[in-house]
Amino acid sequence: MSQHSGLWFGSDVEILFSGWPLGHGYFQFFLALLLVFMISVVAQMCAMTPMTTPKMAAKSIIPHAALHGFRTLIAYLVLLCVITFNAGVIIMVLFGHVAGYIGLTLYLKYNYPAPMAITPADDAKA
Repeated sequence: MSQHSGLWFGSDVEILFSGWPLGHGYFQFFLALLLVFMISVVAQMCAMTPMTTPKMAAKSIIPHAALHGFRTLIAYLVLLCVITFNAGVIIMVLFGHVAGYIGLTLYLKYNYPAPMAITPADDAKA
């Protein structure tokens, strides 16, 4: 694998693991791109969810610490994917973040709609 000085396209790239998918053909490369996409979706969804509540109980610190560790791990995996400087990988990361944002926003909008404000009738104002 040669060292590139900028963004480049190509399937001869190592993503996350040494030797993978380098030299394993286009199927493994597209499988790696799908993995990068899914990791980016999870990273965006984790970034959009709140970590704590105002009245968090002391017994819930361990699960919150584990969730924070998972969020940090996913963020570092996305960072490792981006520093390959492969334009295809970077595009898949961006598409994954957009898909994660749209997916979670639509899920929250349709499953947890905002309460409607009740406005007084026009004749009640007078």
